[in-house]
Amino acid sequence: MNREMTGGVVVPAVEPRLRPWDWGALALLVFGPFLAIVGWLVGVWLLWASNRWTWVWKIVGTLAWPLGLAAAVGAERFQPPLWLSVAIATVVEFALLIAVFVEARNPKAPA
Repeated sequence: MNREMTGGVVVPAVEPRLRPWDWGALALLVFGPFLAIVGWLVGVWLLWASNRWTWVWKIVGTLAWPLGLAAAVGAERFQPPLWLSVAIATVVEFALLIAVFVEARNPKAPA
């Protein structure tokens, strides 16, 4: 885009924070365990292939589902109702995945 088209204002081209395959990675991290675990593995692969997150957030995204499951199993020690165990797992998993979503960044521009 040149300056004549924008009235002299320079408009930098900025990529969106999340591309369609980044959204797919997050969706598969959430719903992949219900797709015979293969969907979750594809989501993990898409997450690690993306340049939108640092390696720390990639680890958090990878472990969100197993940590949610571990929280539900740990809650079973106190024998809560089943709905409460499921709610605990859901809250832990979604809290971690929302943090991963919020921490997505635009890739650095080439120097």
